[in-house]
Amino acid sequence: MNRRLLIPAFLSAVMLLSGCSADVNLIGNGNSKGAADLNENDMEAAAVEDPGLAADDYEGWNKLLSENDISEEFRESLAGFAFESSSAVLSKEDENAVFSPLSLYYALSMLGTGASGETESEIMEALGIDDKAELADQCAKLYRRYAYTEERERLLAKEYEMEVPDSSLSLADSLWVSGDIELKPEYQETCANEFYASSYQVDFKDPETGEKIGKWISDHTGGVLNPEIELPSDTVLALINTLYYYGGWQDKFDEDLTKEDVFKLEDGSEIEVPFMNRTDTMAGFIKGDGYTLSGISTNNNCEMLFLLPDEDTDIRELTADGERLKEIFADTEGKWNTGEVVWKIPKFSFGSSFDLVEALKAMGMESMFDSMLAEFADMSEYALYVDQAIQEAHIAIDEDGVEGAAYTLIAMAEGSAWMMEEPERVEMILDRPFLFAVHDYRNDVWLFIGACMDPSGT
Repeated sequence: MNRRLLIPAFLSAVMLLSGCSADVNLIGNGNSKGAADLNENDMEAAAVEDPGLAADDYEGWNKLLSENDISEEFRESLAGFAFESSSAVLSKEDENAVFSPLSLYYALSMLGTGASGETESEIMEALGIDDKAELADQCAKLYRRYAYTEERERLLAKEYEMEVPDSSLSLADSLWVSGDIELKPEYQETCANEFYASSYQVDFKDPETGEKIGKWISDHTGGVLNPEIELPSDTVLALINTLYYYGGWQDKFDEDLTKEDVFKLEDGSEIEVPFMNRTDTMAGFIKGDGYTLSGISTNNNCEMLFLLPDEDTDIRELTADGERLKEIFADTEGKWNTGEVVWKIPKFSFGSSFDLVEALKAMGMESMFDSMLAEFADMSEYALYVDQAIQEAHIAIDEDGVEGAAYTLIAMAEGSAWMMEEPERVEMILDRPFLFAVHDYRNDVWLFIGACMDPSGT
């Protein structure tokens, strides 16, 4: 069964890119937002070119979007990385956790573009792609595709006097460079032109540098994240990616149906939290081995999937292995059923902070953390190694939709067709710990994956 046939046609939502809003022309660079004015040692990111197409030029838009469609091989690489990294990060978590594999992928892609030797091999293998030029090209295409999709929907809404849906999907990248080292111009140009990353020269010993980086992150995550950045004193380079997402439900929950009820915690205790309630009479679901999976679409061609473990299934059994996690969430062709889905979803809002070093090592990326073995010859003549890799992410859902934000920071130091059957009925009563994922199904990109252990937590 193709579950997509159950999703009604809908004008896809505005997708914001690097701080550009619906009334801002694509010409210009959003990545400079929130940073100090560029000086002679900085490099501004390239702008996503204004396509100059009319709203009703369907042939022109389809051609442009087709030219910026990512390859099937790259989609598979993104998906493989998403579930392997999510397993490595989430499998040992006992509390609420949300992680953005896409944010980490972009940060590692910028890092890998400057790597060489064994370090390059390890990073590229983890990213699931062989060629650095192909990696940069595919990342650039996905970046532009989001921008062009936004522009097209903005113009269509204006042309037909329709309200633009309240949705966004924004990526941004940047490099922060100490005056003590020099990056190779070719590397900076690749970051500027393919990853749309501006480079800023800073003094990492100055406390104001952390404040500037924190403000840049806040500005590019809609103010959802306001981190206090404290970098190691020997930092000479920081690579940063941010991801901001908002998707309104295609069919919003009725606030009058939101009621307090009991959520059972993992230790057997109970708490009362507000649950959103509704019943979808024709929806897709999977009854898997030890779990039930179903999802709700948002108005920007994305969906939020919810995975409810069976009563006797430990949630960590489902996150312990990346292949198993991918099989559950992504390898679902032919597994979907159609019927009535009764939803009871706790409202929640929480964030996570991760030290990613051990997870990245577990994924085979070890040499980049070794001051003697790390190789970044394509990045700089200076001997560099990764000193810190962190991510902070936030997720929240209410009756209107879902909001997520994340940043990934890598700090470097100097050193050495289907048939309708009789409808079934399932109950997605999410009154115990459950998993979730936010999936851009138009481009088959996994934005966030997480676990809700306690919806009252922060």
